[in-house]
Amino acid sequence: MLVGVDATDQPTSSQRWQRMLGIRPEESRTVGLFFIHNFLLGIGTILIYVAANAILLENNPETSLPVAYIASAVAMIGVGRVYAYFEHHLALRSLAVRVLLAAVVMTVVVGILVVIGHSVAAAVAIMAGYRLIYLLTNLEFWGVSAVVFDTRQSKRLFGVISSGDMPAKAIGAILAALVHAHADVLRLLLVAFGAFLAALYVLQLTIQSHDVHAPHGADRSTRREPSKLIGKRFGGSELIFYMCLSLAVLAAVATEIEYNFFINVKHRFHDQTDVIRYVSYVLALTYGVAMLAKLLLSRQVLDQFGVQRSLLTLPWVALAGLAGLVVMRYFVASETVMLIYFCGIYLVFEVVRRALFDPVFLVLFQPLLPPQRLKGHTLAKGLYEPLGLGLAGSLIFLLHTTLESGGALVWIALLAGAVWLLRHTYKRYLHELNDAIGRRFLERDQLAMPTVAKTSLLSQLQSSRPDDVLTAISWLDAHNSAELTQQVPTLLEHANASVRRRTLNAVGRMNQKVPVRQLMHIALTDDEPSLRQQAAYLLGRRINAETAELAPLIHHTDLSIRQGAIKGVLELNPHDAVAQAELVQLAKDANPAHQQIALNLIAALHLDDLAPLVSERLTSSNTDVKKGAIAAAGQLANAKLTTYLLQHLTDRAIGRAVTQALKGRGSETIPALRALQNATKDRLTLERIATVCGAIYTPESRHLLNGLAQLPDLVVRRAALRALRRFPNEPADDALFRTLMHEEVQLAQRLLHGSLTDADLTDTLDYELSVLVQRLFDILAQLYDTETITGARLGVGHPARERRANALEMLDNLIPRATYQTLQVLVDDLPRQEKNRILDVELGPFDDTETIRAFILRKGEQVFSAWTINVVLRSLPPADALMAQQALESRFASLSPLLMAHAAHSTDQISAYDRVLLLAQTSLFSQTPENVLASITPIMKEEEHPAGGPIFHKGDLGTGMYVIYTGEVAILDGDTELARFGRGDFFGELALLDTESRSATAEAITDVRLLRIDQDDFYDLMEERSEVLRSIVRSLSGRIRRQNELLANRPTSAQ
Repeated sequence: MLVGVDATDQPTSSQRWQRMLGIRPEESRTVGLFFIHNFLLGIGTILIYVAANAILLENNPETSLPVAYIASAVAMIGVGRVYAYFEHHLALRSLAVRVLLAAVVMTVVVGILVVIGHSVAAAVAIMAGYRLIYLLTNLEFWGVSAVVFDTRQSKRLFGVISSGDMPAKAIGAILAALVHAHADVLRLLLVAFGAFLAALYVLQLTIQSHDVHAPHGADRSTRREPSKLIGKRFGGSELIFYMCLSLAVLAAVATEIEYNFFINVKHRFHDQTDVIRYVSYVLALTYGVAMLAKLLLSRQVLDQFGVQRSLLTLPWVALAGLAGLVVMRYFVASETVMLIYFCGIYLVFEVVRRALFDPVFLVLFQPLLPPQRLKGHTLAKGLYEPLGLGLAGSLIFLLHTTLESGGALVWIALLAGAVWLLRHTYKRYLHELNDAIGRRFLERDQLAMPTVAKTSLLSQLQSSRPDDVLTAISWLDAHNSAELTQQVPTLLEHANASVRRRTLNAVGRMNQKVPVRQLMHIALTDDEPSLRQQAAYLLGRRINAETAELAPLIHHTDLSIRQGAIKGVLELNPHDAVAQAELVQLAKDANPAHQQIALNLIAALHLDDLAPLVSERLTSSNTDVKKGAIAAAGQLANAKLTTYLLQHLTDRAIGRAVTQALKGRGSETIPALRALQNATKDRLTLERIATVCGAIYTPESRHLLNGLAQLPDLVVRRAALRALRRFPNEPADDALFRTLMHEEVQLAQRLLHGSLTDADLTDTLDYELSVLVQRLFDILAQLYDTETITGARLGVGHPARERRANALEMLDNLIPRATYQTLQVLVDDLPRQEKNRILDVELGPFDDTETIRAFILRKGEQVFSAWTINVVLRSLPPADALMAQQALESRFASLSPLLMAHAAHSTDQISAYDRVLLLAQTSLFSQTPENVLASITPIMKEEEHPAGGPIFHKGDLGTGMYVIYTGEVAILDGDTELARFGRGDFFGELALLDTESRSATAEAITDVRLLRIDQDDFYDLMEERSEVLRSIVRSLSGRIRRQNELLANRPTSAQ
């Protein structure tokens, strides 16, 4: 990505050509090599093609051509099978070289046949030789290109690189006009021989500059179980199956059109010289037009038509031509007019085929894994295209008919079948794209072959390995609980505690009679408290359980057994007096741990009658008890508790716990949340309302979230859109989200132009654009298949080039063009000028006269992060900056500390700006955008410690990390100093993610001033700003990786 590019720079002529052809600067050499390579292959194959047809047209073409087609098909199938064998046993780079050498040898063989053979058999052999050379060079060229280019590159560039053979074939066609004798044909073959040798040299250059191989990896997970035929013959891909059948049908039709073109020329011009000359001119015109169309139009047509319509254009063109021919039979008798019509059909069909269909058809292979991609291409070109050729030859030979007769109906029927096949091909292409960008692993209930898995997993229950047994239990629990029920008594006596635990959990989900003896044994004797509790719970919820049988469990001295039994009994009968009395006794116990257990049970069982008891515990001085009461309040239908929760939704100490509690409420909470939304403009309140609504899956909740998504505050919009991810799509809301999508696209264009014209804002605006991309994906998830959009979201950010390309290709086939172009320029590594040019072409010229800085100050924190606004303010003269800050304060109810006008004059505390700079200087946050760091600074607390004073001791519970603003800190283990830190260093960072005992003591060496980030505050922030979590995880991962590298590179001591 270019930063601060001068907008006035003008592209050079070569850059304009590259832009017109869709070639990026870094791709120019690669495209050039492939273009020249294909040009040389085209020269060689067309010259042999001319030689073969020149001889065939001399020898009774009505019968020799069909025979040649059939013989060629048989030979091509044989060679194709040989190629497929070596494709699995040789590296691709080695195979490609050997294929070209084979083409050179075949050219020599054809030359020998030309010299010594003058019969029909020799002519047929020469044609078969041409077809073999064509097949081998085609497999070699597209095999190499398939692994060098990804899906998006292939869509842009296959038309360009494949156009290399068009001028070659046009030149060869013109040379054909000069061919009048076998001696002339031999000269053409000598030129072809040289062309293939030159192509071999270019291939070596390509191999040296690219990694030409097809890596073998694990198969992708799929929810569609392929049939045995597809699994065995087509690599398990329905896409390859439909592509092969489509290609066979179209190859047959193409052969028939070519045959009728040649035969009609032969009938019109009886002199051999005239025949060759006429054919040459038509071929030259065809290839010339195809070359121009490929270079100048194919990419643009593909962009406008899309993949599906581009595929269907060829059969529809052929259908229209053949239907017209049927009509002309009854009205036109002129031989000349019919010849012109046949020439027109041939020319249009070949131009559409070569300029549009072939490049698009080859793109369809790209979402497949590389080995599967090569296998599919070889199968299509090496078996099914020859089958189509043989089918055409057989039909022509058997029917003895041309398209001038009723036989045209046969070919029209085949083309109708091709349309049907291509429609299904496109559907399978989208499925493959979805699999390519989707999750790499399936859930247990999404196994592609559950019937196959059943037999194996049943036997695993008897395994001596606990992991195997656990896997089997999980699968049977999800797919065949009846079978698992029979195994429960045995599994409950298993020696492994994890197996017993998993079995107890499965029993809890069954509506079957439970094995009382085994459960009672576990409840009273098992070493694991959680297992005793679960067993007592299962015993307590039995319908036929006797009171005398349960009383010992309810009053048991073991707290685990007691709470399990109470839960089971009250789940079955919430008003059971004995169990409820025991529960109340626990709740009023002086031990806070007992109170927490009681509150957890009240929450789990939704015991509304005990709401007053929960209200009492909300005033507890014990933090854990208070949070337990809050969680219980979220599960009870009580107006007083609801009011309490809503009043404390943004409380600094318990706000996060309140938010989690409200998530457990049902639709009855929505009116209160709506009233709160209408009564406030506080951003944090609105964000937490969105979070709560995201866990209540009702139409009323969705309607409230839709309203929040339409607010001008984009932070609130993002929270609402994130909450809507859990809701199914609602077609009635499409208009709303299309409006939001349009707004986001327009904002993207505004920010991109701003980043181009104001280099100082480039980095911070890039962050704003990255947040915009996430909002845009959330909007798309409301308009299209959610799982597909989620896969695309993950794919565009994936480090693997292939997966990024597949994600973009899926989006290109799914979403509106303007939205796709916006996403493409935002996630693609393109020059900034080029990004703006692409968007302006799609959205129209950008002509807003307001500067980007004025736009930022006008929109404020409703659109931009505090850091972006701060960067603009700090670029202004002090007086102007103060006026701008005051204007922001007057327009918006609250501002981030970073933007408060008095912040710059505060001397008692470290300013928010200095805190951001301090965090940015630490190695932990060095790769984190300042925009994200600015959201961390409000939760940082200042501490001062005198020299020699402890900051924390070894064994203390770690609840936060520290960043040193001034002074020095030593990390000690007893009297041993482990490390010493100074300004900008940090320590205790793992406590942000996990509460564990400190592994060492931290002591101030000098007077120190620290900034502390507590875990609870950080969790609050992560819940509202997911980018903070991603950033900290990325930073910690990088630090661990670097430490591992240092350890790996450390020299080992001599033994």
